[in-house]
Amino acid sequence: MRQEKSLWELFGNGNQGVSRRLFLKTCGASLAIASLPINLTKIFAAEPAAAAAANITLTWSLDPKTTQTIAWAASGTSGKGVLQVVSTRQYQKSGWQKAMTIEAAQEEFPTNMKTLRVYYATAVSLRPETGYTYRVGDAGQWSEAAQFTTPTEKTPAFKFLVFGDSQSGLPKNPEYRPWGKTLRNAYAAHPDAAFFMNVGDLVEIGQDYAHWQNWYAAAKDVMEQLPCMAVLGNHETYDVPEENHSVLPLYFKKQLRLPFNGPAALKGQVYSFDYGDAHIAVLDSQVAEEQAYVPDMLDLQAKWLDEDLAGSRQEWKIVLFHKTPYYNKATRSNEAVKAALTPVLDRQHVDLVINGHDHGYSRTYPIYQDTFMDNPSKGTVYLVAGRSGNKYYTDLSAKVWDAFFHDPQAEPNYVVVTVAGLVLTIQGYTQSGTLLDAYSIDKQKKTDQPPTVLPEKANQTLLVIWGNVLQTPLAAVPPQRITGVWYVPLPSFLDFIGGTFTLDSEENIVAAYQKVTAEFHVGDANSLMNQQDCPLVFPPVMVKGTVMLSTADVKKIFGFHSRYDANLNLLFLVK
Repeated sequence: MRQEKSLWELFGNGNQGVSRRLFLKTCGASLAIASLPINLTKIFAAEPAAAAAANITLTWSLDPKTTQTIAWAASGTSGKGVLQVVSTRQYQKSGWQKAMTIEAAQEEFPTNMKTLRVYYATAVSLRPETGYTYRVGDAGQWSEAAQFTTPTEKTPAFKFLVFGDSQSGLPKNPEYRPWGKTLRNAYAAHPDAAFFMNVGDLVEIGQDYAHWQNWYAAAKDVMEQLPCMAVLGNHETYDVPEENHSVLPLYFKKQLRLPFNGPAALKGQVYSFDYGDAHIAVLDSQVAEEQAYVPDMLDLQAKWLDEDLAGSRQEWKIVLFHKTPYYNKATRSNEAVKAALTPVLDRQHVDLVINGHDHGYSRTYPIYQDTFMDNPSKGTVYLVAGRSGNKYYTDLSAKVWDAFFHDPQAEPNYVVVTVAGLVLTIQGYTQSGTLLDAYSIDKQKKTDQPPTVLPEKANQTLLVIWGNVLQTPLAAVPPQRITGVWYVPLPSFLDFIGGTFTLDSEENIVAAYQKVTAEFHVGDANSLMNQQDCPLVFPPVMVKGTVMLSTADVKKIFGFHSRYDANLNLLFLVK
């Protein structure tokens, strides 16, 4: 099992010719202070902190090596806000005397609870590989001092933390202590992390400030030190008081100051940035929730992503969005998102895609054009990050595309991604620190560890519905190719998806699923669908006493698309 490398091992091992003394001297005491999960700056504070700012958040809107963006909120509808920044080394000598002072931009933020004022300021012209101390507020009322550290000029190695859905799971109860514990435990175990990413559904009700207030409170003392590059989820669009009524994600965009380099209609929620040798792009997969406001949002993002990735010269390409092309839930696919985005991910050879939404932890085989590949040099690995918060599902399972799967019902989890030269490593941990999964890609050697081992080709064609393989007794008769047409066992198909099937002695068939009831006869292309004439594409046939329906008619009647994988001898059905 792979063991976590220390910052010393990543940056300063003897093979690189860097001594430990030189390493420590270069990083300085400021890096050690900034990397700690506990705020030690109270030791150096010149005055007691006042309640001048809430929800302090570090992000990047420009180059991480030389800038730092900081957002915060304060009660009231007016008031000047400023950011003060000074190198930690200088702060330890003379406090704030030599700090740069930056006046913040500000906006009124009316919430369903109270009216806030949100502030954004970006410190620029910072020195790479330097620890900085900062505070926000105004003269006479300041936040506590906190630190951040800029990366090195070239950043040969770094790690970042990834958290799956941190939501409470309870619309009327903003419970975020599990999320806070996951974040704090992860940062305590990996204090050298450069930043963290939450892959959507940060909160349960995106337009309810009670949820945001508790989300921020749970993350306090970490978010002031560790930059947060967030991903939008479907719950960020939900309005108050009705749980599933969606609007544009105003609260998300008001509070999190993210890069504005995405498509015009989606700025602040679709963006990209470089850190070290990684290019990281963030997308908005909430087409079902937002298409009424941005009808062509998937096409806009596909075009933008194609150009964005093509223009990158970084070694590693990592893309994050909330909804999963390769999912864990029993019946929840995201086919529109998959159809729009995966061709770009394939064309630009993205190394790693990270999703949320399903609250399970899974890692796929490398995938290219929906086909499993035996090496990551040939495809993209898709990671579902699990859950970092209170909510879990009971209908998760390993799918046929999963090389690794873990169901985190018992305990939340988090992910550590490490980029070190030509090696990228993924590690999944439980909230309490148990290593669940370790996987690495070595681009120089064109290998992965553990090595990808694809499933063996099935002796007879297997039916796969929503990623689940149906075998005996679920499918007594396998799919059949008859005169060049694929047929599926209709009773097995309907039973698995929750439909009903009846067959009388004269081979008259009634098949029902959700709002569709179809009536037809074996060997006859005539049929009724919801009492209306609906000719079948091919007549149903009988094989070993089982009614078989063509995949063309499964799509026409029930809306399930099909794909045959010749490498594995699998027939996929999905809706």
